[in-house]
Amino acid sequence: MNTVVLIPTLNEAKAIKQTIDDVFRYLPDCLVLVLDSYSKDGTADIARGSGAIVWDTKKGGKGIAVRSILPKVFASFRADYFVMIDGDFTYPAKYLPQIIERLNDGADVGIGYRNKRAKGSMSCLNIIGNWGLSMIASVLYGVYVRDVCSGMWGFRRNALLNYKLSSDGFTLEADLFANTVKGKHKLAQIPIEYRARLDGSIAKLGVRDGFKIGWFLIKGRFRR
Repeated sequence: MNTVVLIPTLNEAKAIKQTIDDVFRYLPDCLVLVLDSYSKDGTADIARGSGAIVWDTKKGGKGIAVRSILPKVFASFRADYFVMIDGDFTYPAKYLPQIIERLNDGADVGIGYRNKRAKGSMSCLNIIGNWGLSMIASVLYGVYVRDVCSGMWGFRRNALLNYKLSSDGFTLEADLFANTVKGKHKLAQIPIEYRARLDGSIAKLGVRDGFKIGWFLIKGRFRR
């Protein structure tokens, strides 16, 4: 077991089995760890039945859920690579081996940037907002990032161990990017496809979340 796949979830019963099955299809020897924020729709039970380990995390958003559990993850699993992917089946797991290959070739961090988007997967507002946030991040940190809000990331163990995360909700990805640049980690960006959600809904991020992410990027740039 050389790779641990982290899947943060909150009420993803409709998609978590497909997500886990997709991961095992392309990374059959990995360990899948679902970080569940006390879902009420049976997500945890479905994940266990699909072959994943499930750990409950702190409530309060994706950021606090992930950063609160990472010390336990590092203490429990001696894997070389850690991959994070959303549990809504929008990110195809077929790209995970490419990310791990780039890490194996010397990158410290890999991002799957959404180069192709299925019809109905993102609203026009989400597309524009994500582009704007990525440009803000690129200018502020001096490193061009194509998709700062991507839900598919990969890390070398030694890189992720040094991250000092401080985000709570949907600012997690901005926090990961800020730590990547400020830690002088080598970044690889891999073009991926992005699926529509199985339930027909679009991205959860709203205008208010976008402003929070932008402000987090600004504060993070000047934080010691």
